[in-house]
Amino acid sequence: MTAELLLDARVDLAEGPIWHPDREQVSWVDLHAGVLHWLALDGTAGPSVDVGRQLGSAIPTTDGAVMLATDTGFARLDDAGIHMVSAVEPDENSFLNDGKCDELGRFWAGTVAVGDDGLAVAGAGSLYRLELDGSVTRCLTGTTISNGMDWSLDGATFYYVDSGTGTIDAFDFELATGELRRRRPIVTIPKEDGFADGLCLDTDGCIWTAVWGSSEVRRYTPSGALDRIVRLPVTQPTSVVFAGEHLDVLVITSASRHLSAAERASQTHAGSLFCCRPGVSGRHTHTCAVSGIV
Repeated sequence: MTAELLLDARVDLAEGPIWHPDREQVSWVDLHAGVLHWLALDGTAGPSVDVGRQLGSAIPTTDGAVMLATDTGFARLDDAGIHMVSAVEPDENSFLNDGKCDELGRFWAGTVAVGDDGLAVAGAGSLYRLELDGSVTRCLTGTTISNGMDWSLDGATFYYVDSGTGTIDAFDFELATGELRRRRPIVTIPKEDGFADGLCLDTDGCIWTAVWGSSEVRRYTPSGALDRIVRLPVTQPTSVVFAGEHLDVLVITSASRHLSAAERASQTHAGSLFCCRPGVSGRHTHTCAVSGIV
């Protein structure tokens, strides 16, 4: 299966696509530029918002606003502007990256610590949970590049990517407490293939993940078997989401970051958005129910 060009964006690092059924648009972020974008599935670009800081993910809230994961912590974007909710690692050179909300509306996102060379510092990141009252809980430590996450159909399993490990991991998940237990790898991607980035699940319970460095989005079964491949004309897909009225359109973001001049010349649409109809449907993204603002 081959994906088609949806938006010729050509940005540095497109990430975090989310389908908003009320607006019939996908939101996505240009991470290092700190811009939130909107896009209809006919390829029409909507308005954009410059949030003034690095932006790893943006999730709709239950009251019509957007909760942001930034390089200073969690913030809220609404008609009155941008308001800080909770700072995360304020004294560190790091940023919150990919994120999603669980069924209760708590916002999960992890940090990437950046060294003087601009690269991720191995083991220096953490996975955080923004609680409903606006406080923050550190759920995992020792991560390198916190990336994609989602929950199984029954909500009992949390799937998580730390791109530094080369795996997609599963945890037993307790919704009431948010506790993670019994971490184990279910997918291992060979280093020469690249690494897993953003992911989402379909209604069959299978995992769709963008594999950075591979020119592929891959579908894995819950047992970790490779089931399907979507090919792209760019080497650095970053994330995926199901969109549309029937959630049957797979939208894929990508990056042009770190490409050489020759690679950019051969990948003219690097950093753009793509789509395909893979023959299965996805699920709606949980909205954020966090109410606390400090």
